Amino acid sequence: MNQQDAIQQAWSLTEAIEAAAAAGDWPRAAHLAEARSPYLMSLEADQDAYALATIRRIQSSTASMMQAAQTAQAALVANHRRSMDQANAAGLYQQAARL
Repeated sequence: MNQQDAIQQAWSLTEAIEAAAAAGDWPRAAHLAEARSPYLMSLEADQDAYALATIRRIQSSTASMMQAAQTAQAALVANHRRSMDQANAAGLYQQAARL
């Protein structure tokens, strides 16, 4: 596979990662990121202007998706904590109600 094809494939996968992240499908986004990695790793340092612009868009998207993933993770953790607190409260109620 030539460099231009690798860059185009990496960009296509980046767009798919963005779509998965926007849908909240983080397992799919992670799978796509793993599939994209070999394409990125195969890139050579010497690239034309168009390729460099595409690589910069990939970098920008990756940074944006990292921030979105951190935000989503924090929200999921907070939701999990609230759920655990509610489950514990329900258990306490059941204990108190038996008395």
